Parts: sequence; structure tokens; C-alpha cells
Amino acid sequence: MEAHFSILSATVWQQRVLENALSMYTIVVNFGKPIEVQFDFESHLIESNKICCLTPGGYLKSVHSEDNNHFVIDFNQMFYCLELHDVDLSCNGLLFGALPKLPILDICRSQVNPVRGQIEMFLQEFQSPDLNQGDMLRLLLKRLIIVCVRMAREQLFSSSLPPIEETDLLRNYQALVEKHYKSRHKVADYADLLFKSPKTLANAFKKLNGLSPLQIIQERVILEAKRMIYYTDKTFKEISFELGFEEPSHFSRLFKKVTGDSPQQYRSLF
Repeated sequence: MEAHFSILSATVWQQRVLENALSMYTIVVNFGKPIEVQFDFESHLIESNKICCLTPGGYLKSVHSEDNNHFVIDFNQMFYCLELHDVDLSCNGLLFGALPKLPILDICRSQVNPVRGQIEMFLQEFQSPDLNQGDMLRLLLKRLIIVCVRMAREQLFSSSLPPIEETDLLRNYQALVEKHYKSRHKVADYADLLFKSPKTLANAFKKLNGLSPLQIIQERVILEAKRMIYYTDKTFKEISFELGFEEPSHFSRLFKKVTGDSPQQYRSLF
């Protein structure tokens, strides 16, 4: 796989959208009219002066925009490895990963012009195709991600400006779930990886976003199950085994518990 980075207007981006899984990390920056994005199984409205981050693997079905005053940045791991640079960025599990909902962030008034200026720097850098272009684009991307991380810490949690060690625990948990949800279904598995007790995780989650650590695992597993039910012809037995269930009946019970429908009922909806 080759390194990839691009910045497009949303109107150009929407012309390229097919009902396929995203292969790139995607950051949508909107300074204009609202953009309607259908991602996985929900529609999202990205209003003016907002930023939204999309994780690879999700299905982008449609994009509707009415002007060019917004931009879409796509990049892959070969261009900039988020996991490798997470010590510097702290974005895995916060902007990308097993999040309970799509992160749509407000660009505060004092940051609108700086973010606009950074977008202009991206566009200008594309006019300078020399040996240093890739390094400069990576520096600009790192800066934008750090700005988004700061906004996310202020906006995505129930308590304003929670301690960094608490948000890091939550986001590291969510990043691990994104990585291992097909093979690890117990909170204790992730607690061991983080050298924490399940109770410590439960207390942190309750304080920061009201969800339980188990809900994060189950919601991520069921999201992937929905994708496979809707977008593939795999049998429910194949799906259950791919998601790490030894018995299809265990998968069916969890699916009904989370969605209210059995896998068979869910597939019949489409």
C-alpha cells in the first residue's frame, strides 16, 4: 500500500462517494452551509464551523453539500501512522476508534481563523511538489489533529476539562477495543492490558460519558455485525465466528439485547 494524503472540497468528495467502507482516516472541516453525511446507519449534520472525524472501516453511503466552503482531508496509515505517533497525538480512541458516537466538534470562535489558515497552508503546500512536501504535510496534519484533540477533550465528556489521565484511560480503552473487539469480549481482558481493575474502568467511564466499559465492547461488536449483515451475504454463523463467538446462539442473544431485533429480523428490514 502506498502513502496517501489528499484535501478536497466536499462537493468533489461527494461525487466520489460510493457505498463502500472507508479505507482512509477522514477529517471533515466545514466553514459553510451544513453538510449531510450518512455514515454507517445514521445521518449526521455537520454544521458551519464544525469538524468531524471518520474512522476507516465505516461505510459512507452519501454526502450532500451545497457549497465549496468546506474541506475533506483523507490520509492512510502509510502516510501518517496514528498508532505509532499516539504518544504525541493522543487521538486514538478519542477522534478515531471505538467511540460511542461520531465525534462532531465545534470550532470555537477564536479558532475559526487559525483553522482556516491551516487549511490554506495545506492547499498552498500542494502547489509545492518537492522532496519536502510530504514532511510538511505531515507536520500540518499533526498540528490539525492536536487542535482537534484539544477540542475533543473539552467537548466529548460530561464533565468539562476532566483530568488528562482520566481521558487517556478512557480513550486507550476505546482504542484497544477497536483493535481487539473480534477476539476480546470481556472488560477484564482490557483491564489486564491497561493494568487497571475493571472497577477502575467502570468508575472512569461513568464519570466521563455515562456508558459502561462493557457497553463500548458490545456496541462495537454489534456495529460490525450490522455492517456484515447489511453489506455482505455472509451467514449468521459465519458472522458470529468472525466476531469471536464460539456459539452462534451467543451472538444472536447479544444482537437482540443491543438492537431489539434478532439478526434475522434485522436483515429482513432491508
